[in-house]
Amino acid sequence: MKRREFMLSGIPFIALSVTTRPAFADLYDDYINSVSKKPFVSFLARESPGSIEKPGHAYIGVGVELDNGLLVYEKLLGYYPVDESTWGEIKASFSTASGALKSKIEDVAWDIEFRVYTDDTGHAKALAVADRWMASDPEYNLFANSGKNCSSFVSEIATALGLNLPNDDPGATWPVNYIKKLKAMN
Repeated sequence: MKRREFMLSGIPFIALSVTTRPAFADLYDDYINSVSKKPFVSFLARESPGSIEKPGHAYIGVGVELDNGLLVYEKLLGYYPVDESTWGEIKASFSTASGALKSKIEDVAWDIEFRVYTDDTGHAKALAVADRWMASDPEYNLFANSGKNCSSFVSEIATALGLNLPNDDPGATWPVNYIKKLKAMN
């Protein structure tokens, strides 16, 4: 077996290729040799396992689809409160708190995905929104009272791509529900 290390928004992943199955010969070579790389933006959400008190999380995946149908997520980005302690969660629920756009290992699993294929311009627009949020923290608030949250972030990406948006306030809608509604409207 060969190994190749990939960077996904700062999170190292090891992709193993199986030499006994030529169709999966080498992920790195598949990526480099793909004639076309069809760009996409995925709107992703996960529920909080075993908890009805926590709203879950919404985030985006930006990547390309290779000739062979393989999806390569180049970035997974979500908006989180900087302080994720119990006190930080309380503060983020009742007032604004510092937030950060980042990737977490939990972001490699989701309960719902809405994938939108774009052109290079759409790809760049999604990344430009992310860059703007990274450069200027819009202040996190779990219920988006005078602030923003993860659903607000994905809503701004959807707006940049020209998608139809649900009438619901994204900041006041549970992440999984917001992504389901976004998917249903497009």
